[in-house]
Amino acid sequence: MSLDTIRTAGELQERRETLERELPEGAVALTFLGGVGEFGKNMLLLEDDSGIVVVDCGQAFPDDTLLGVDSVIPETSYLEAHADRLLAYVFTHCHEDHIGALPYVLPKAPAPLYGSRLTLGFIDGKLREYPETPDVERVEIKGRKFRIGGFEFEPIAVSHSTADSLALAVSTRAGVILHTGDFKLDPTPVGRRHDPLSRLRYYGKRGVRLLLSDSTNAEFAGHSQSETVAQDAILTAFRGTRGRIILTTFASHIHRIQGVVDACEDTGRSLVVSGRSVEQNVRIARELGYLRIPGGMLVSPKDLGDLPASRLTLLVSGSQGEPLSALARIVEGEHKHIKLEADDLVIFSARMIPGNEVAIGRLIDRIFLHGARALYTGIADVHVSGHAYADELVEVMRAAKPEYFIPVHGEYRQLYAHKRLVEAQGMDERKILIPHVGARLLMDAEGAWWGEPVPAGRILVDGKGVGDVGPIVLRDRRTMADDGILVIIVAVSRQTGEILREVELVTRGLVYIDENEELLAEVTARVHELIEEAEPEVREDRELFADWLRRKTRRFIQKKLERRPLVVPVIYEL
Repeated sequence: MSLDTIRTAGELQERRETLERELPEGAVALTFLGGVGEFGKNMLLLEDDSGIVVVDCGQAFPDDTLLGVDSVIPETSYLEAHADRLLAYVFTHCHEDHIGALPYVLPKAPAPLYGSRLTLGFIDGKLREYPETPDVERVEIKGRKFRIGGFEFEPIAVSHSTADSLALAVSTRAGVILHTGDFKLDPTPVGRRHDPLSRLRYYGKRGVRLLLSDSTNAEFAGHSQSETVAQDAILTAFRGTRGRIILTTFASHIHRIQGVVDACEDTGRSLVVSGRSVEQNVRIARELGYLRIPGGMLVSPKDLGDLPASRLTLLVSGSQGEPLSALARIVEGEHKHIKLEADDLVIFSARMIPGNEVAIGRLIDRIFLHGARALYTGIADVHVSGHAYADELVEVMRAAKPEYFIPVHGEYRQLYAHKRLVEAQGMDERKILIPHVGARLLMDAEGAWWGEPVPAGRILVDGKGVGDVGPIVLRDRRTMADDGILVIIVAVSRQTGEILREVELVTRGLVYIDENEELLAEVTARVHELIEEAEPEVREDRELFADWLRRKTRRFIQKKLERRPLVVPVIYEL
C-alpha cells in the first residue's frame, strides 16, 4: 500500500478551496494521483492550457491494516476543483486497478470516456451498478489517432493479462510522451500477436521527450513467460484429472478464461460459472465477441447433479482468498449449489496480490484438509505474469530512446529497480525521475521540472460509505481486533446528576464473561469509585465526563490485564 495519507470526506471538502495551480505558458503538466510507490490506484492527469485528460482511474485493494475496508481509491480533490477544465478519461485497459475508481470519481468530475471496446464494455457493466452515475459519451478507441484538446493520442496495442490493452503515444506541445500502460512482450500470445516495439522505434527516431513505463516486474531478470505456458499447464492438468476441476482466475483475464473453455472442449467437459464478477465479465465478453463458448457447454450451478464429476469444470471467483467469494463459500460448505469433494482439483490461475498471501494460503490449507488437491503458482505453471521482466523493459527503453524517464506502476523497490536498469543503459541519472503520489511534473520545450505537488491521498470505500472511514475509525477497529471492547453503561439523574443504578458492563473480545465474573466485578467497583472521584465540573459536562471515565478505566484494565481495549462509556439521563 502507498505511503500517502488517508483522507476523509470532511477533509477533502476543506481542501477543494485551495487547489489553484498556475500552468506556465507553453508547458504541459503530468500529475500523479496514484500508481506510483504502490500497486493499484493508477491515475494520471495530463494538463495543458486546453484542459485536463485523465489517463486511467483505478482502485487499489486494501491490505490487512485496513480492517473492513472494501477498496481504496485516489483522492481527486484537485481534479474536482478543476472539473470545468476536464476534457476526457482515457483508459489503457479494463483491470480494476485502472477502472475501479470511476463510479466514485465520475459523478464529481463527469467527462467522455475513451477506451477499447472491451474496456468500455466492462466499464458499462460496472457503472450499471451505480444508478446515479452521470450519462457521458463513450468513444471507442479503434487503433487510429485521435485528438482531445491539445493532446493527440495514438493507441498502441500491447500484450497483457486481458484483451484490448493499450500503450499510448501522446503528442503534446512539449513533445511526445509515451505511456506503456501494463504490458509484456509476448512472442507467442493467446490470440492476436502485438508488436509495440515497431511503433516505439518510430517515435524514438523522431524524438521522445518522456517515457513512462510499467515497473511491476522490474526486479525480475530475463523475459516473462508467454501466456501459452499457462494455457498448456492448464490443459495438461485437465487431461490428467478424472474428478471435478474448480478453477479461479481474475475475472477480467479473458484470454485465460478462453483457455479454460478450450480445455473443457478438448476434454469433453461442461462448464459452470459462479461468482458475480466472473459471471458478469463472461457475459459481457461473449456479447462483444471476445469469448467463444460452444453451444451447450455452459451449465447452471443448480443442474450440477445431472452430470458426472469427470465431465465438470467450475470457473469461480475468489483467486485472492476473498471470504465472500464463490470459492471460499465452496470450501467452507456455504455455497448454495456446490460443495467441495475429496476428488476435486482446485487450480489457482492467478498471482497472489501482495497482502493476500495469508488468506490464499489459509484457503489452500482448507482445500487439502477436505481431501482435495490444489495447483497454484510455485508448484505449477498455471499462471504467468502479464507484466514485462527486466529484459523487456530494456528493449522498450532502447526502442523509445527518451530524453526523460519515469518508472510507474510499482512500489518504490520496483521503481528504483527500473531506475537502475535504465541507468545501466547509459541514461543521465538526472533525467530519471521518481514520482510520489501527488507529484506534478512540468514540461516545456526547454526541459522538465517538479512543480508544487497537489493534494493527494487514499480514500477508503467501506460498503456504501466513501471517505467516512479515516485513521481514527481504523485505529478503533484495530484496537477492537487486538484487545476487544468494553462498554460502560451509566444512568444518571437529569435533575441531580446522581447515579441511579449500578453500572452495567458489556464486553466483547476482552474476556469470557462466564469465566471472569470476579474480574468484571472488580472493574465495576473501580468504575463506581472513579465516578465518585470525579470533580463536580467534570460530572456536569457529559462529554468531558465520558472521556475522563474512558481514560481512567482503560488505564485500570491495562494494569490488571496488560490489554488496552476500546472503552466506550454510555451515559444517559433519566
